[in-house]
Amino acid sequence: PSVLKTDGRRVLLAEDNPVNQKLACLMLNKAGVEVDVAGSGREALEKYTGDPRRYSVILMDVQMPGMDGLQATRAIRGWEEQQQPPGRNHVPIIAMTAQAVEGDRERCLDAGMDDYLSKPIRKETFLKKVYGWSSEKIVSPPISAEALF
Repeated sequence: PSVLKTDGRRVLLAEDNPVNQKLACLMLNKAGVEVDVAGSGREALEKYTGDPRRYSVILMDVQMPGMDGLQATRAIRGWEEQQQPPGRNHVPIIAMTAQAVEGDRERCLDAGMDDYLSKPIRKETFLKKVYGWSSEKIVSPPISAEALF
């Protein structure tokens, strides 16, 4: 059996649909990315806060039962702000949603997500975003010039 080589990237996939979980895991694994799956927003919050340095990116389904992706993202950002020094642990969060409703992208970004993908996922776009956001260069969110003064 062949063993897939990984490049050290590990993604936390927060997705409640088993078919979408399998599809995303297959695409990521074939690209050399390791994946941990959380079936709910609450589970994603617990996995991330339990070991924040483990993940280079979180892929967050927006609509999940219980704690949805927007609520989970707000909770993760709140937790990150309480760490010392504040904001040090900013993990990129990419929204994944089946809705292509006007204002949906803005709601995701307002909740603290860094980027947005609509379903069905296109492999090239999906992997480009994962690799772009998980590069070693991204350690903290960009700081605006106003924040420096």
